[in-house]
Amino acid sequence: MHRVLLAAVVLVGLICNPSYAADVDEATPLVGRIANPTHAVVRLIIRPMPAPTPALKYQLLPEVRELNPGNPAQNYLKCFAEQQGFFYGKGAASERASYLAMPLAELPADKLRDYGGNALRQADWAARLDTPDWQVLQHVQSDGLDLLLPELEPLRVLATALQVRFRGEVAGRRFDDALRAAKTMFALARHLGEYPAEAANLAGLSIADQALDTLQEMIQQPGCPNLYWALTDLPCPLVELRKGLQGNRAVVAADLRPLRDDVPMTEAELEKAVGRLSGVINFGRQQAGEPPRSLRTALAARIGDAERVRAARGRLVVAGGKEELIAKFPPLQVVLLDEKREYEVQRDERNRAPRSDGLFADLLPDILKIRQALGRLEQRIALLRHVEALRQYAAAHDGQLPAKLAETTVPLPDDPFTAKPFAYKVEAATAHLGRYEVTVQK
Repeated sequence: MHRVLLAAVVLVGLICNPSYAADVDEATPLVGRIANPTHAVVRLIIRPMPAPTPALKYQLLPEVRELNPGNPAQNYLKCFAEQQGFFYGKGAASERASYLAMPLAELPADKLRDYGGNALRQADWAARLDTPDWQVLQHVQSDGLDLLLPELEPLRVLATALQVRFRGEVAGRRFDDALRAAKTMFALARHLGEYPAEAANLAGLSIADQALDTLQEMIQQPGCPNLYWALTDLPCPLVELRKGLQGNRAVVAADLRPLRDDVPMTEAELEKAVGRLSGVINFGRQQAGEPPRSLRTALAARIGDAERVRAARGRLVVAGGKEELIAKFPPLQVVLLDEKREYEVQRDERNRAPRSDGLFADLLPDILKIRQALGRLEQRIALLRHVEALRQYAAAHDGQLPAKLAETTVPLPDDPFTAKPFAYKVEAATAHLGRYEVTVQK
């Protein structure tokens, strides 16, 4: 029932706005994907601000005392009930894109007060429920690479709307309301880390990145409270990847399950398995913009090589198979099982390059890409902690910056990519911090 509701949400959105899919790609470039690493300089103008008292007066995730019992996953989707015009109406996506692209000083802060109304208040409620359950576990375990994730597109639209509201609160310098909006976005991102699918985890990283975009604008506004301890209190990692990577294993395992290692397979069983795998692999390559690859041709070359088949049988025995049983397997079954074994080795040992001719190499997760995306997010949080530490120091030293980071009185994290302190030097009133240029304005 839950997945039927999700599919209906997507379908109604498309019906209400047939051009929606094209609009989203063009109008919301940050949603649903992680920006590539960049060395572009980020220039910030900050004002001195001491730490609040108590230190955790402000936080960026809902506290236990704010939580209620319930499942946030279902309640996020309730935001769309009777609100199709707001989310999917004609021009809705382009209007949101306009608000996101507009300089903060030009945003109509009064017009954006209570932006989204009940729809986004429902998201606030959902973000403060304590037991996320996306109700997709059985589908992840059984659907294989046909797994559908209908939740993600509506949640990306929801995140964009939440960011518009967040920017409106910042533009109006309603910082308490802005921090409430930030909590909702970060909670949504974190809840997507509980989803057992890689694509959902990446969507969570992207939504957290959107929230940081606006938080970065916020700390430059006059009167913004210092958020060093709020940033420090965020969990690390902010968005978990473990369930998504395990979900990837389960999804692929479902499609490789028909390759049996306990009995010889019939010709019909092998043909069915090869047909299925050939289809899903080439569909994935098509989606990735890569040329098709003939699984059948590659298999024919392997089973036509008697020495290669003999070596594959030997590897299956070394891996724990019974020699007398494996001797009965037809060559095609032997090759497929050997390729499955190789896939599992490569999947768990991604510190070495995958075999280029592996039949199932296309099914391997891109661990490096995923970890880099997480690293970029954690690097941004670390840099913003540094910026807030500089605001604290400047507040206690007549607007001056420390000559060295060691002069600050709070602990500072290392760069997650290098495991070393960020590069730092001061020129006049500007600090060069990693790729940030931070100027203090008294």
